[in-house]
Amino acid sequence: MKTKSLINTIYVAAAALLFLGSCEKESGDLRNYATEKIDANFQKYDSLLTSSKAGWKFLAYPNIAEFPSNKGGFSFMMKFAEKDQRVTMVSDFDSEMGGKVSESKYTIKFTSLSTLSFSTYSYIHHIADPNSMVNGGEKLGWGNRLDFEYSILKTSANQDTIYLKGNLQATDAIMIRASEQESNALLNQFQYENIKAKFAKAVDGKVGLHVKTGNNLSVMTLSLDQRQIVFAKDISADSVYIHRTGIAYNGTNSILLNKPFNSDGIMVSEIFLENGKLVAKDTKGTIVPVEEREFPVIPAFKMYRTGAYSTIRIPYDNTRWITGYKAETLDWPHRTQVQYFLGETAGADLGIILGVISGQIRFYDVTVQFKAAQRRFLLNINFGFYDPDRPNAPGAGYSTSDDFYDRFTFPYQYRYTYNQDEVFTMYYEGPQFVYAAQLPNLKNAFKNSLIDGQYSLKYTKTNKELLIAFYDKRTGNVLFEGQPY
Repeated sequence: MKTKSLINTIYVAAAALLFLGSCEKESGDLRNYATEKIDANFQKYDSLLTSSKAGWKFLAYPNIAEFPSNKGGFSFMMKFAEKDQRVTMVSDFDSEMGGKVSESKYTIKFTSLSTLSFSTYSYIHHIADPNSMVNGGEKLGWGNRLDFEYSILKTSANQDTIYLKGNLQATDAIMIRASEQESNALLNQFQYENIKAKFAKAVDGKVGLHVKTGNNLSVMTLSLDQRQIVFAKDISADSVYIHRTGIAYNGTNSILLNKPFNSDGIMVSEIFLENGKLVAKDTKGTIVPVEEREFPVIPAFKMYRTGAYSTIRIPYDNTRWITGYKAETLDWPHRTQVQYFLGETAGADLGIILGVISGQIRFYDVTVQFKAAQRRFLLNINFGFYDPDRPNAPGAGYSTSDDFYDRFTFPYQYRYTYNQDEVFTMYYEGPQFVYAAQLPNLKNAFKNSLIDGQYSLKYTKTNKELLIAFYDKRTGNVLFEGQPY
């Protein structure tokens, strides 16, 4: 028995040694395979990056679906060296980054996906810096929510486009092989600021911009400063379809959308300049007309929910003039109606009426200020109260300078919701300060005007800008008008 037991032990030990030897061999094979795989991926993507002698346009789009207040896109022109893994770049972030070439190091790592990493400090790191004091980022600790490590998702069949995803912030990015003309314009002639200026000129003074898809028009709001574009399409009495996405400059004459706007089966993906005018293209490269209309096809109140404006200002002054936009109230064709409205809405307090008549009180403007993160907005009604104790105070009157008036804001807060069909509903929560409760009728007049009162909002237009008009639905007369910021 002992002999048999000894023989079994020897067999087991021998088998174990053979197994361990086999494992060591397989482990070595796996290590070799992994090393070969890493080397192959490095060579594959490094060769691809360096194959473009003119370089690459690198367009990065932070996640504004989750962080809507963030900038929507950033553009870079990059050139990758054939050795030493060095990358040179410029950026449209500001004039300094657009006017001076930066050089840094890059690496290609292999995890579950190949990763392009900008491994030493570059313009990308500056924009991504978590200290918002460095780059004006939207929130301390997150900067502009831009990544500096990107997983390579796929390449186009002709190897001219690379699609990437940020590893930390989920930044969308796309790399497009640049032409010699684009490379020279951006890396040598530093044209980013000129390109931005050309688009700004094309947008300046243009109001009521729409894209035309089929027989339908959708409002287009292009925010170059915020690096975003918003499309709004009126789809029912209670519903507006909204598409918000980031934008980035693509070369010298184009702005590329992060996510195309789908309307009537047409995917609008690009805005470019043609003889100084804005034109759109779809994903197939087909022209989509951009039209300017006298009035947008969507009413002013519905435009609130698009988030195209963070503030809407309706200026007025019932003492002598309509502030800023029209001549003195004495020349305003509906002056009596304006004063009637103000007297009616402030009628809860006789002192307010007497103050307005005597010039002791002035109404300056109304602002609707949105706080998207809290799903709230403030209706701010702004007053001036004459201060007789100021040096050389001349007495209150129609022609008294605003320098002798103290300004006060009466804020009223509302909560609002969207349902799954984008129906906008608001709920009054009350005055922000106790003294604001003194003017309930004034607050209610504007509150009701936004829903179904005697007064409402519509668009008007001057030669250079779109205005929001507050008007009497019974007569059609405009009482005050202001500018959407």
